[in-house]
Amino acid sequence: MREDSRPLGVVYTPPEVAGPMVRLVIDPLARGKSAAEILAIRVCDPAIGAGVFVLEVVNALADHLVAAWNRDPRAPGDVTGARHAPDAQDRATWPDVARHRIAATCIAGVDIDPAAVAATRAALTGARAPAPALDTDGRAFATREPATASLATGLEPTASALADSIQCGNALELDWRAAYPEVFARGGFDLVVGNPPYIRQEQLGGKAALEKFASYDGVADLYVYFVELAHQVLRPGGAYCLIIPNKWLTAAYGRPLRTFLAAQRSVDGIADLGRSPLFADADAFPCIVWGTTGRADDVGCSAPITAVRAEIGATVADVLASAIRDLRMAARSRGESRERLRWGDGPWHIDPPSERALLDRLERDLPPLGDIVRERPARGVVTGCNRAFVIDRATRDQILGEEPAAAALVRPFVKGRDISPWAVERTERWIILVDRGTSLDELPVVRAHLAQFRDALEPKPAGWVGAWRGRKPGTYAWHELQDPVGPLIKARAPRLLYQDIQTAPACALDLEGDAVPDTTVWMLPTADRFLLAVLSSPLYGWYAKRRFPPALNGAVRPKREYMRTLPIAQPDAGARHAIVDMVERRLAADRVDGPGLERSIASAVLDAYALSSAERRLLTTR
Repeated sequence: MREDSRPLGVVYTPPEVAGPMVRLVIDPLARGKSAAEILAIRVCDPAIGAGVFVLEVVNALADHLVAAWNRDPRAPGDVTGARHAPDAQDRATWPDVARHRIAATCIAGVDIDPAAVAATRAALTGARAPAPALDTDGRAFATREPATASLATGLEPTASALADSIQCGNALELDWRAAYPEVFARGGFDLVVGNPPYIRQEQLGGKAALEKFASYDGVADLYVYFVELAHQVLRPGGAYCLIIPNKWLTAAYGRPLRTFLAAQRSVDGIADLGRSPLFADADAFPCIVWGTTGRADDVGCSAPITAVRAEIGATVADVLASAIRDLRMAARSRGESRERLRWGDGPWHIDPPSERALLDRLERDLPPLGDIVRERPARGVVTGCNRAFVIDRATRDQILGEEPAAAALVRPFVKGRDISPWAVERTERWIILVDRGTSLDELPVVRAHLAQFRDALEPKPAGWVGAWRGRKPGTYAWHELQDPVGPLIKARAPRLLYQDIQTAPACALDLEGDAVPDTTVWMLPTADRFLLAVLSSPLYGWYAKRRFPPALNGAVRPKREYMRTLPIAQPDAGARHAIVDMVERRLAADRVDGPGLERSIASAVLDAYALSSAERRLLTTR
């Protein structure tokens, strides 16, 4: 996220995202209603930010209000004061009249940022924002242009009215019934829309207000609680539509939220937009979740959940238009209608029907990697100051030339970009591996080298106020690495190395166990050549794209909890031996023979997993 004046965690929503979201839930709510019924609708954005969602709501409800007035020849006399049948000149004023009336009566919102509140109140006095949206048939409307001049309707929302409806405060701590007594006198809001803040709660202060939520998890992102909050402030039968990061669908911290939503049976649809860069200045990997609260048990249990995983480049309007047209999603949108009972506290995966059978078979019939390799994968070291601990060849040679005993501490240092398929690319880079409790009294040359950077190496003292030139607080000495060295690095045992961010399968065998990786590399404590073949195969790459968290530009992040669930085939001894033999030959091969062996290994891996011809064709899909 770019550095600017916005509060921490705020990602403002483009109108081309907010507009279709609002139409998705506003149109079913307001279509065909009378003017009085439309003006009785109450909509809330609990984190208004720049006010984009509330302005889109104003535009959408105003369209329905004008349609209602057109159906009633007497309207809108009660609004304009007209005493004659409306003519063309009267009707030309209706869109502005409608927007001002909606802004004055139907909108509510909260934000912790006073500047956002002030900006939204100011915007609502004009209540004219361009709004790309969907019509009732799911077709995209053209972008609406703002009016060129303000009409003096006399119906603009007053400052006092907006002070009551657009409030400054912490939505997660607000007493909503006291803040909006008239709304809760009728049961709550009709609709909640918005884009809650994205921020890990450990970056916040106290957690007391969060612990009261059923979806609470000690490391959950703040947006999780806004999903539950929507259920708290909606009336029974009210609707919500929120855009949030997609991590909650599969992450461990999302389990309480998934459990809550499964119990509520409220979710109507999810659109995973993780492949679409909707927010130019934030790595949000968003999804849209929408639903209806307060369903009867029989209705909630039988209603399917619409799920779609958007293709790269798809617009929000395209994706949601597919949802409107077809509950089961158009095949080109790679969506499906999922039985509600499949969505419990476990990961919520959005799989197109063509792939779902294969994924289900792999996960049902094969043991996970965590059962094959019991010891957990581990990441590399954190120095806290690379310029002190990471050295080039000249510095290494100088230190070891003067102090041979330091050789035990100086080891090759590798980053994610050094991990190639099958082998680690050795670089002219080393690390001085000074673990906790390591004395440098007998290594004065090493100590003198590190002392050059002492100001940058000192841990921040407890209670220090203000800027600090050194490293984060901790119990380590100034000459030690910031975090303890893990047992996999100390052991110098053979292991497999793979990148923390993968654009393609890349797993390498470190046979000597001498390389020390940084945190962009994972270590798997095994030298199993069959696993090396699997983790270097196109099948692994295909599976990772569908199960591991996304990163930028189509990459994935094989985090520990996800990697441990990777299904591992169990071929017979003969097939395993043949693959291991090919891997050994690949490790020793040159550039000429390598590609042919890789193709043979990839094919043998597919045989080990017993993929049919049709299933193999799936691997060529994006």
